[in-house]
Amino acid sequence: MKIAILSTADVSSWYFATLLERGHKPSFVDGHPPTAVKQMIEDKVDGLLILSEGDDIHEEIASRFTKATGRPSGAT
Repeated sequence: MKIAILSTADVSSWYFATLLERGHKPSFVDGHPPTAVKQMIEDKVDGLLILSEGDDIHEEIASRFTKATGRPSGAT
């Protein structure tokens, strides 16, 4: 499963490594929401893992991704 990680937290590398060990294909996402979502769709990302709270850009990316694909996002 391809999982995009939205994070400003220092723990993101730990999550990346854990997902990789479990056979997933994690990637980091950041930047302008429309561009980020377009890239995630092109990369055939299955879902999002959000590791930040109250980050407006990450929330917008997650919202746009969910609306565009119907795929879920997960927040921790």
